[in-house]
This record gives sequence, structure tokens and C-alpha cells, in this order.
Amino acid sequence: MHQSSQDIIIVIIAGTLLLLFISIVLIFYAFVFQKRQTLYIKETEKMKADFEEELEKTQIEVQEQTRQNLASDLHDNIGQLLSLTNVTLASINVNDAGATREKLDTAQDLVRRSVKELRHLSKLLHGEQLLQQGLEEAIRQEISWLQRNGYYTIHFTEDTEELTGSNTNKDLFLYRLLQESLNNIIKHAEANTIHIKLSYKNEKIILEITDNGRGFDVEAAIKQSRKGLGLNNMQRRTHLLGGSMQIQSTAESGTIIIFSIPYP
Repeated sequence: MHQSSQDIIIVIIAGTLLLLFISIVLIFYAFVFQKRQTLYIKETEKMKADFEEELEKTQIEVQEQTRQNLASDLHDNIGQLLSLTNVTLASINVNDAGATREKLDTAQDLVRRSVKELRHLSKLLHGEQLLQQGLEEAIRQEISWLQRNGYYTIHFTEDTEELTGSNTNKDLFLYRLLQESLNNIIKHAEANTIHIKLSYKNEKIILEITDNGRGFDVEAAIKQSRKGLGLNNMQRRTHLLGGSMQIQSTAESGTIIIFSIPYP
């Protein structure tokens, strides 16, 4: 009987210790879970804040790029056309009817070209609004501006038939990544042919830009954060979108840059 009582006491003590141990484990895991949840919330809030900050920065950069393009067109195209118009009209001799008619026709043609340029600038001025019509339309507008000097041959292909929706914020980032890539080609690549491909597969937007320029050492450029290329900045933006950036380049063999962005 005495032995039985001892066994019961031992069982009670063991059960109590087991319950205490389980309680401690549960409290520990609850604490760890709460800590991880708090950390996750903080990281999520930080990522959201970083995204919003980068989005605002990207919007400003797109606007700045638009202003630069406008200034360039005003100076190189419309300014030149209006100067030619002014010179043509000033050289008219009303006593020479034949020459006057010819110069008036020339001035009229110059005015028509100026109007056409102004219409183009009007579209350029509303570059961000083009994104509301889709990323493809914005890319076409950027290509149209770049081709105006007649130096670059640009081929644009798209395969986005499966894409049924849009994400304006991601489109803005992709548009800016395209602008940065094209700026690098203009400033550094010494290329004259560019291929741009936009496709959608496996719920990802893939933007591929290829040039026939002189190429560069990719690893060295990334490590040294080569001034002017902005590769680290492009990588950061791609990372914020949850995507990836791949660069393939060798000396004298051109460059291929591929952005793959989740776009469910």
C-alpha cells in the first residue's frame, strides 16, 4: 500500500514536471513566434517604405529624363527649324516673284515640320501617361525618340499575349530600367544596333536589351560600381520588384541585359 502511494506521488510529480516542461516549451515557442512575427512586420514595413521611396525616386528620374529629351528636341530640332524659317523669310525679295514663291513654299514646309515636332514633343511631355496605355506603348515612344537622330537601328519585338492585366508601379520601374539601359548604350557602348524584346511567361515580365557595342567586363564593373553605368542602382530596383537582372557581355561582342520581374 505504501509502495502504491509512492508510485502515485512519483507519477503526479512526473506529470507535473512534464506539464511544466510543455508549458515552458510552448511559452518559449510563443515568444519566438511573436519575436519573428514582429521582425517580419518590421521587415515588411521597411520593404514597403523602401519601395515607396524608390518609386518616388523613379518617378522623378523619369520626369527628369523627359525634361532632358524635351530640351534636346527644342534645341536640336524645333530651334533649328524655326531659325531656318526665320532666315528663309528674311531673305525674301518681293521684287522677285518666282524666288519669293519658292521661299514661301520652303518656309511653309519648315512650319509644317515644326508643328509635327511640337506634336511629338506633346506626346513626350506626357511620357508617364503613356504607361496608362501599357508598357509596350511607352517603350515604342522611347524608341521613337531615340531613332530620331537616324544613328540607331532599333528592333522591338513583343510576346505578351498571355498578359491580361497591368501593374502601373512595376511598369514605371521597368520603363526606367529600359531608359537606364539605353542611356548606358548611348554613353558607353558605341553601338548602332539595338534589339529590345518584351515577353511574358510563367507570370513574369521579361525585358531583354541587346546591343552590338564594344562590351565590358561585367564582374569588374559591378565590383567597382563603374561610374556612369549605375548597375548597382538597377540591381537594387530589380531586387525591390522581387526579380533578377542578368548581364552577358564580352569585349567587342556587345551586351545583353535581361530583367525578369514577377508579374502575376
